[in-house]
Amino acid sequence: MARKKPTHKSKLPKQQNPSRKIQEPAKDSTFMESSITLSGQPSMEDSDKKVESLQTLNDLLVKEAREKRDKIKYLVQANETLDAELNESMRLELQNGLLWVYMANHVKEMGAEAERVIAALVGKVSELMGGLGNERERLSLVCKERDLARSDFELQVNEGSLMKEKIKEMEENERKFGEEIGRLKVECDRFLGEKEELEKVKSLMEEEKDLLEKNIEDMVQDVETLSRKIETFEEEKKVIEMEKDEQRMKIAELEKETRELSEVVLNLRKEEEILRTKALELEKNCGEAMDREAERAKEIGALVEEKRAIEMSLERIKEEKDSASKSLEVAMAESEDMQRRIEKLLEERDAARRVLETNKMELKDMQKKIVDFLGDKVNGESENSEPQEGKNKELLSEVSDIRVSFDQLALEKDNALKVLDEEKQNGDSLRLKVSEMEKILEETSKKLAHQKAEWQKLVKETKDMEDHCGSMAEDIDRLQKELLEAKSSCNDLRAKMESVSISYGKVLSLLKNTASLLCQSKDENGRKEKEEADIAEKKLEEETEPIATDLEAIKQAFKNKETVAQDLKLKVAVMEKTIVEVQKKKSFWTLVSSATTILAAVTFAYAAKRG
Repeated sequence: MARKKPTHKSKLPKQQNPSRKIQEPAKDSTFMESSITLSGQPSMEDSDKKVESLQTLNDLLVKEAREKRDKIKYLVQANETLDAELNESMRLELQNGLLWVYMANHVKEMGAEAERVIAALVGKVSELMGGLGNERERLSLVCKERDLARSDFELQVNEGSLMKEKIKEMEENERKFGEEIGRLKVECDRFLGEKEELEKVKSLMEEEKDLLEKNIEDMVQDVETLSRKIETFEEEKKVIEMEKDEQRMKIAELEKETRELSEVVLNLRKEEEILRTKALELEKNCGEAMDREAERAKEIGALVEEKRAIEMSLERIKEEKDSASKSLEVAMAESEDMQRRIEKLLEERDAARRVLETNKMELKDMQKKIVDFLGDKVNGESENSEPQEGKNKELLSEVSDIRVSFDQLALEKDNALKVLDEEKQNGDSLRLKVSEMEKILEETSKKLAHQKAEWQKLVKETKDMEDHCGSMAEDIDRLQKELLEAKSSCNDLRAKMESVSISYGKVLSLLKNTASLLCQSKDENGRKEKEEADIAEKKLEEETEPIATDLEAIKQAFKNKETVAQDLKLKVAVMEKTIVEVQKKKSFWTLVSSATTILAAVTFAYAAKRG
């Protein structure tokens, strides 16, 4: 057994232990001295000296055995610490492998998510481009409708020049939507000017009313004077009645003509309103198309600039809406006031007509009385006919002046009615514009809210991605540091194991030498000493066998470490390939679970090999 043990232990690698190198030369010298003394002694020496030498040798061997036992205990403790450190290093390596697989899977998942986001953005861009194409088609249809409207405008001969100017204004509005504000301001100024003109007309009508009242009073006075001096007016009365009939006919004809003209004016105004509505619709469609095209271009270019531009346009349109609504309310209030004033003037005109009719009836009664009175006094009044004729001529001139003033009042009334109709039409157009502006405001507010939501979503996603990337970078740095620490600890363990193996080889060589010496001494001295040496050798062998097996297992573990690492790398590569293939069908957590199961199987296999 003493010969088999060194052959079995010679296979272990030599390790070094600097703390025990100092004691080995002294032990070798003691053994050499003992061998020299044993070989140099003559066979004739006394047995007492041999016994003493053997006792001293036995004491030395016992002492060395005790020291070796202490060394073996120390080696057992060192082996246990090395096992613990090796297990810790393997655990760290497995953790690093798991974390590496997790980080690789997570990075791939983030790349897939980024690709999905990019694909979604590309789909949105294609949708926007399709919407832009539809808007362009609508714009072409609007242009065709505009051409048709132009052809319709050209058919209107009486208002051709006005419609051409409006078409030019439409084209200018298509080129620049901002000029609409100036046009509204011009219309407001025009409304103010019309208001001033209406006030002037009102003042003129009031003055004419006063003149009519004065003329009526003068006519009453003239009638009274005529009643006193009508005796000589019989022939002039007939002429005057004929002239009155002719003038009545003329007045009736003029009223008929004015009615016809008013109907024509109403028809023209209706046609003008229809054309204005068409023009407003065309302007609205063109403006919406241009706005949509500009919004799409801005969305593709920069969402932030579009947001600011839309907010500014909203504020501007709100201000324009407020100003237009205020001007519309003012204009409507003024038009209502003018309507009330015109109704009052009409009532006053009717009252004046009633007064004139009563005066005419009184004149007829007085004429009858005068005719009856003149039947008796024709002869006496023939001498005074010439001055009466002069008076009659003066009366006729006054009556003609009254008729002229009445005609002027009628014309002024018609003009006032026309101005009132124009104001109503302008108010309707302003209402239409305000309603259109409100619709545009609602649409723009909805679009702005939608774009704000999309922008906030994109900002949130970018922030999440940035935070996740930062955390991943920190984890990678931390893992690299831990990997470096694990490598350094593994290197330290390797150095310690090499030193332990060297020291253990030296211990085995010493045991071999002592065993050979003990065998020789026992052959020479007797069976008793040989049995004691065999017992001591067996004890040493039994004590050193677990240490040798542990050291051999450590050596085999270090040999298999590289192969296991290579196997792990190959398995990780296979896992990456399988993850790439399965990523389209399975979620992240299923991949992590599969990776953990594979790594658990690998660790179990490694532990089984090591055990």
